[in-house]
Amino acid sequence: MTTAAVEYRQALSHDYSTIVQLNSANFIANLSEDQRKDGFLSAVFTLEQTAAMAEDLGTTVAIVDGVLAGFLCAFRNDFNHGSPVVAKMIESYDRMWFEGKLLSRYNTYAYGPVCIDRAYRRKGLLRGLYEAQKRELAGKFEVGVALIARNNPHSVQAHVAGLGMTEVGEFEVNGIVFATVAFRLS
Repeated sequence: MTTAAVEYRQALSHDYSTIVQLNSANFIANLSEDQRKDGFLSAVFTLEQTAAMAEDLGTTVAIVDGVLAGFLCAFRNDFNHGSPVVAKMIESYDRMWFEGKLLSRYNTYAYGPVCIDRAYRRKGLLRGLYEAQKRELAGKFEVGVALIARNNPHSVQAHVAGLGMTEVGEFEVNGIVFATVAFRLS
């Protein structure tokens, strides 16, 4: 698949139900052990939560031949996410260093979650979503920050080795360890 065949744009209200379906289909509890090796989502969102995230900083979607093949969310640190995991990540910024400064000293936003439909993986959509989001938020934020469950090595590899994000620390919630990764916006 060439990148010319993919449209990257902000999610519209008619996309929200498809995002919820894709989210649910890739939620860890809905996957077999073998399917989890190819990546998974640690949280599932309602239609209302999906709409709220999309209407904050925006959710970038990848459209391939009219099909919503992937999505990437972004939200402000003060967004009412209701997630104890995201809250713990943000609370940890005052002990994590990125490019010589505490993460808390940067103007940051939360990157993620990101999900690519299994039929469209390994075709460059993750990089396309990432680059589209960075273009959209450049000039508004200095640094994007994401959390990745340590038990999801596929996602850690895709973001650190694949996209060049920098691991800046980790934290634990309910016995699950999460890596925190950061990247600079241009």
